[in-house]
Amino acid sequence: MKHRDAFVANFRELHPKFSRMYAQMLDRVDLTLSQYSLLYQLALLGTISMSEVSSRLEISKPAVTNLVDRLEEKKLLRRLPHPKDRRVILLKILPKGEKVIEDLRKKSLEVLLKAYDQFNAGEHETISRFYATVSKVMDDFLLRLKNEK
Repeated sequence: MKHRDAFVANFRELHPKFSRMYAQMLDRVDLTLSQYSLLYQLALLGTISMSEVSSRLEISKPAVTNLVDRLEEKKLLRRLPHPKDRRVILLKILPKGEKVIEDLRKKSLEVLLKAYDQFNAGEHETISRFYATVSKVMDDFLLRLKNEK
C-alpha cells in the first residue's frame, strides 16, 4: 500500500505541473487549449470535416466555427469545400499549424524522455507497458463516459 500511496502523491504533484507546462507553452504560441486540441486532431488525422471535429472534441458546431475562425486568422488551418457535398466544410492544417503542433509535441516529449532516460532497460519496458495500459484504461473510461450521456 505504501507504493500505491506514493504513486498517488506523485501523480497529484505531477498533474498540475503538466497543466502549467502546457498552459505556458500554449501561451507562448498564442493558442488556447481548445485551439490546440483542434489543431492536434488535424495533425493526427489529416483533413476532416467540421462535424467530425465537433464530435471528436465533444463541442458544439458553433464552438468549432469560433475556433476555426481564430485559427484561420492565424493562418494555422484552412477551410476547404467538400468535393462531393457542398454542405460539408473540411479543415486542413497548414504548414505553420503543423510546425506549431510538432514544436509543442517535441518540447513535452523532451521532458518525458529526460525522466525516462534516468531508468535502465528493464525499467523502460515497465514504463512503456504502464503508459500503454494507461492509454487503454483511459480509452475505456472515455467510452463509458460518452455512453453515459
